Amino acid sequence: MNRRSLAALVVLNVALLAALIVTMLSPAPAQAQLGRATHRYLMIAGHSAERTNQSVVYIIDLDTSQMVAGVFNSANNTFDFFAGRTIVNDIRAGLPSR
Repeated sequence: MNRRSLAALVVLNVALLAALIVTMLSPAPAQAQLGRATHRYLMIAGHSAERTNQSVVYIIDLDTSQMVAGVFNSANNTFDFFAGRTIVNDIRAGLPSR
Protein backbone atom coordinates (compact mmCIF):
# COMPACT_ATOMS: atom_id res chain seq x y z
CA MET A 1 0.00 0.00 0.00
CA ASN A 2 1.56 3.26 -1.07
CA ARG A 3 1.46 6.55 0.77
CA ARG A 4 -1.21 8.07 -1.51
CA SER A 5 -3.70 5.21 -0.91
CA LEU A 6 -3.17 5.42 2.83
CA ALA A 7 -3.88 9.18 2.80
CA ALA A 8 -7.08 8.63 0.78
CA LEU A 9 -8.29 6.01 3.28
CA VAL A 10 -7.54 8.29 6.23
CA VAL A 11 -9.48 11.17 4.59
CA LEU A 12 -12.39 8.81 3.83
CA ASN A 13 -12.49 7.56 7.44
CA VAL A 14 -12.44 11.13 8.79
CA ALA A 15 -15.34 12.07 6.47
CA LEU A 16 -17.35 9.02 7.55
CA LEU A 17 -16.68 9.77 11.21
CA ALA A 18 -17.83 13.38 10.72
CA ALA A 19 -21.03 12.18 9.01
CA LEU A 20 -21.70 9.77 11.88
CA ILE A 21 -21.22 12.50 14.49
CA VAL A 22 -23.53 14.92 12.63
CA THR A 23 -26.20 12.19 12.39
CA MET A 24 -25.96 11.37 16.09
CA LEU A 25 -26.09 15.01 17.23
CA SER A 26 -29.03 16.09 15.06
CA PRO A 27 -32.35 16.26 16.97
CA ALA A 28 -34.87 13.47 16.49
CA PRO A 29 -38.23 14.43 14.95
CA ALA A 30 -41.08 15.01 17.38
CA GLN A 31 -43.56 12.17 17.81
CA ALA A 32 -46.42 14.38 16.65
CA GLN A 33 -44.75 14.73 13.26
CA LEU A 34 -44.51 11.03 12.54
CA GLY A 35 -47.19 9.78 10.18
CA ARG A 36 -50.92 10.32 10.24
CA ALA A 37 -53.03 10.23 13.38
CA THR A 38 -54.78 6.92 13.95
CA HIS A 39 -58.24 8.45 14.39
CA ARG A 40 -60.04 11.66 13.52
CA TYR A 41 -62.54 13.02 16.04
CA LEU A 42 -65.42 15.49 15.93
CA MET A 43 -66.68 17.13 19.13
CA ILE A 44 -70.13 18.76 19.29
CA ALA A 45 -71.55 20.59 22.30
CA GLY A 46 -75.26 20.46 22.94
CA HIS A 47 -78.00 20.52 25.55
CA SER A 48 -79.65 17.58 27.28
CA ALA A 49 -83.29 17.28 28.21
CA GLU A 50 -82.47 15.52 31.50
CA ARG A 51 -79.64 17.85 32.58
CA THR A 52 -80.94 21.40 32.49
CA ASN A 53 -77.86 23.08 33.99
CA GLN A 54 -75.19 21.09 32.13
CA SER A 55 -74.19 20.88 28.50
CA VAL A 56 -73.39 17.59 26.84
CA VAL A 57 -70.30 16.97 24.67
CA TYR A 58 -70.74 14.45 21.86
CA ILE A 59 -67.48 12.92 20.61
CA ILE A 60 -67.61 11.07 17.29
CA ASP A 61 -64.80 8.96 15.85
CA LEU A 62 -65.02 9.75 12.13
CA ASP A 63 -63.12 6.58 11.12
CA THR A 64 -65.24 4.04 13.01
CA SER A 65 -68.52 6.06 13.29
CA GLN A 66 -68.70 5.48 17.03
CA MET A 67 -70.13 8.18 19.28
CA VAL A 68 -70.00 8.79 23.01
CA ALA A 69 -71.71 11.53 25.00
CA GLY A 70 -70.49 12.98 28.26
CA VAL A 71 -70.74 15.87 30.69
CA PHE A 72 -68.12 17.57 32.83
CA ASN A 73 -68.53 16.89 36.53
CA SER A 74 -67.27 20.01 38.31
CA ALA A 75 -67.47 18.35 41.73
CA ASN A 76 -64.44 16.12 41.03
CA ASN A 77 -63.10 17.66 37.77
CA THR A 78 -63.79 14.61 35.63
CA PHE A 79 -65.88 13.76 32.59
CA ASP A 80 -68.85 11.44 33.10
CA PHE A 81 -69.47 9.47 29.89
CA PHE A 82 -72.71 7.78 28.92
CA ALA A 83 -73.12 4.70 26.78
CA GLY A 84 -71.66 4.92 23.29
CA ARG A 85 -73.41 4.23 19.99
CA THR A 86 -72.40 3.23 16.50
CA ILE A 87 -73.96 5.85 14.25
CA VAL A 88 -73.96 3.72 11.09
CA ASN A 89 -76.11 1.06 12.78
CA ASP A 90 -78.55 3.72 13.99
CA ILE A 91 -78.85 5.19 10.49
CA ARG A 92 -79.41 1.76 8.95
CA ALA A 93 -82.09 0.97 11.54
CA GLY A 94 -83.89 4.21 10.76
CA LEU A 95 -83.93 3.76 6.98
CA PRO A 96 -87.13 2.35 5.46
CA SER A 97 -86.79 -1.16 4.08
CA ARG A 98 -87.01 -1.61 0.30
